[in-house]
Amino acid sequence: MTRPARLPSDQPLPTLRIVAAEEVHLHEDADPRRVAGLVEQLATEGVLRNPPLAAALPGGGYVILDGANRTSALRQLDLPYHLLQIVEYAAPEVRLEVWHHLLREDGHALTRFLPENALIDIPSADRLRKDLQDGRLACGLITENGVQGVGSERPFPARVAALRAVVGAYNGRVPIYRVLTTDLAVLRAEYDRIGVLVVFPRFSKEEIRHLAALPEKLPTGITRHVIPNRALRVNLPLDVLRGRGSREEKNAVLHDLIHARLLAHRVRVYPEPTVLFDD
Repeated sequence: MTRPARLPSDQPLPTLRIVAAEEVHLHEDADPRRVAGLVEQLATEGVLRNPPLAAALPGGGYVILDGANRTSALRQLDLPYHLLQIVEYAAPEVRLEVWHHLLREDGHALTRFLPENALIDIPSADRLRKDLQDGRLACGLITENGVQGVGSERPFPARVAALRAVVGAYNGRVPIYRVLTTDLAVLRAEYDRIGVLVVFPRFSKEEIRHLAALPEKLPTGITRHVIPNRALRVNLPLDVLRGRGSREEKNAVLHDLIHARLLAHRVRVYPEPTVLFDD
């Protein structure tokens, strides 16, 4: 067996693979506005800078963990093949976390678009977290005036549908700020004003795989995959994904491209956490 290519630090390179477009499945919606911008960028530049990250599905194919917008843009360009970074989903260092949505505007932008009797009063934020974890609620709302939950039936597709209805009530109407904490004091110090904090449950990796086969996906901006050793600035020419040739031939082209960059000392690894202020 051929050993995986390694960097001078003896760290294996990310696993990059070209696969057929029909093998690629989403677990979350894409953002149409961002997809439109990516389509224009890809068509202008002619290269895919950063490959979406994906995990293999037990029955075949791949589920996108991070990169729904890029995947949707590639689909709109009718590319028959996609470039993916394949990760070992079961590895403990691949963590699945959750974003919450902070809305600085008051709650009318959300609640007036929800069905009547959709909200349930919850005695505390601690109780909300427990009910979310137990699957009794699709999501929760925290305001300066109290805590409410959005009830849902137990079957997973029903919870997804209820969650989509809530996010659909404000998505596109008010700015959404993704946050990791539910501590109102911390959020108040950073964002000045809190209208509504929409709190989501943590999902399991098995549920992410299950979503790949469902017609309705999670809304964009809820799941957060923390994946080490991400491949960035691969800059694969789109002609490799578009042109003639078998999948094996295309992967051979990809291998030669990465090998040439290694020999030219153009591959770097940065293990330190990074904060970007102009993304």
